[in-house]
Amino acid sequence: MKMKIVRYILLALMLLFCMGACDSARAETITIIDGMNRSVEVPCPPERIVSTTASASELICIFGGMDRIVGRDEYSTFPYDLAEKPVVGSYSKTTNVELALDLQPDVVISDSSMLPETIKQIENAGVPVVVVGMNCELDSIIYNIRVMGEMMGDQKKSEELIGFMQKYTDLIQERTKSLPEDEKPLVYHECKEDKTNAAGTPKDDHVNFAGGINIAHDEAVERPVVSREWVLEKNPDIIIAKLSSSDPDTEEALKLKRDEVISRLGLKDTNAVKNGTVYVYHPFLRRGPRLVGYLLYFAKWFHPELFEDIDPTAVEREMLQKFYGVNPKGTWAYPEI
Repeated sequence: MKMKIVRYILLALMLLFCMGACDSARAETITIIDGMNRSVEVPCPPERIVSTTASASELICIFGGMDRIVGRDEYSTFPYDLAEKPVVGSYSKTTNVELALDLQPDVVISDSSMLPETIKQIENAGVPVVVVGMNCELDSIIYNIRVMGEMMGDQKKSEELIGFMQKYTDLIQERTKSLPEDEKPLVYHECKEDKTNAAGTPKDDHVNFAGGINIAHDEAVERPVVSREWVLEKNPDIIIAKLSSSDPDTEEALKLKRDEVISRLGLKDTNAVKNGTVYVYHPFLRRGPRLVGYLLYFAKWFHPELFEDIDPTAVEREMLQKFYGVNPKGTWAYPEI
């Protein structure tokens, strides 16, 4: 975690050194340092963008670039009007180069899964590729906000968004930093049925950040498959499960998932099920800047007495209205407390 923070601080310093804010009224070329530590020269702002990763697509729209996106990946569906854009691949790794180049982009945005040969093929056609960082790590998200904000010529808004996020992430850290270990709940975070996350994964970091102890932290592999007997032996105080990205973001869907988890043989005798501290969320919460709401839910689930004054849903909706310009709909976590 510390190495990741150092890396993104260094990238941010390089970014500030190499970049100058562009005048959005006229296109010019700037050099940015992308998430792969590459110097990339791009138009600022670009007129035609193909974005193959959902987190970057969201940020481009935040900075007023919805109409500039001419192609997208399959998961770039929020803000909602993105769904009308042509699809060039399921995600960065599966980008169809021919489809992308047919859209005559000024720049292609990808994540680190894009194959090196794909990047080379696009760049050989004269189109720069900007690789952004992960969309579920706080430091990476903040760096991505700055990169996309500079590229789109809206550095002011990027700093406003970062300030909004840091207000709440700092609050979480301030209220949980002095907690003794015996006041931190044991947490089982399930990414898929009977599969969890150990040290070195974002979800392990999220549990720790919000003042919990991940029961799988010390497992030998990053994403271990575990038995229900193992979970019962660890006896978590809190169980967190999630829906699939393709599931509807409705209270009914979240409740059905929670009921399924609670009814599993082997989990009924855990403290979490006995005490009703089983929670379910929709992955909608965890992408890009929306991670702040996700972390607030964790903090309130883990320590309701410390976050009694915080309404994660209200914070999430405020951010969506203020920065995305959308009237949010759906339910993203259940039960809310």
